[in-house]
Amino acid sequence: MKSILSILLFVLVFASCIEEDSANIAQEEGFDYKEYFFPSDSLIPYIYVFQGTHNPLDEKFFRIYRLQNDRDTSLIVERYNANFRITEGFTHNLKDSLKLTDYMIVDGDGIKRKANLLSNRTFPVDLNDVSYFVSDFPGPADSLTMIYKSKRSISNLNVKKVVMGDTVDAIKLIDSVKVHLVNPYTKASKTEVVVTNRYYAKGYGLVEWGSDKLDTHYRLEKILSNDWWAEFAQGPQVKM
Repeated sequence: MKSILSILLFVLVFASCIEEDSANIAQEEGFDYKEYFFPSDSLIPYIYVFQGTHNPLDEKFFRIYRLQNDRDTSLIVERYNANFRITEGFTHNLKDSLKLTDYMIVDGDGIKRKANLLSNRTFPVDLNDVSYFVSDFPGPADSLTMIYKSKRSISNLNVKKVVMGDTVDAIKLIDSVKVHLVNPYTKASKTEVVVTNRYYAKGYGLVEWGSDKLDTHYRLEKILSNDWWAEFAQGPQVKM
């Protein structure tokens, strides 16, 4: 079960390295958290391409777009693996502190599942805020339930990151993740913990993450158009 948890953490967490960082958060006024989240001014999807620094062939794709109608305005973030198969989908409410209104996950059989949201915040809204994202969904076997818990806070406001050749302002988030696999019949359980560092750049959103524990590290390398996606990315074959 430990190996299963490690694989699931790799897919779900995009966990990142634990840095020995004692930098204090600068208590600056006028911090606008939305400036560090994904841009939300386009109804046309755009695609972020993240590349693994340990394995350049290991790519992750984020397809990001806004939905708008008379009732709500939402930002959709779909995550795909290197084979253009969707793994997760997040719907953020732009009018309510980026709270999640929907979370979708694709299970091992390629079936889309709407997960239960027990806590729906994935991004801190101020320097002292702590956001909690808690969800549960069917695990890798019918007899297992997975409970995913993420606690995020800003650890450094004064970060500079080089993003596709430009040096930009960024913030560092520490993401403490716990994944529980629970057998509801026998009550047996197993827990895996990963501490995640994520970097969000002003005007870009997430630009880097990595994990010493999982030996993974990704950086944003390209931003592609939806025309490219339509031409080159094979539509993910997901059972409905």
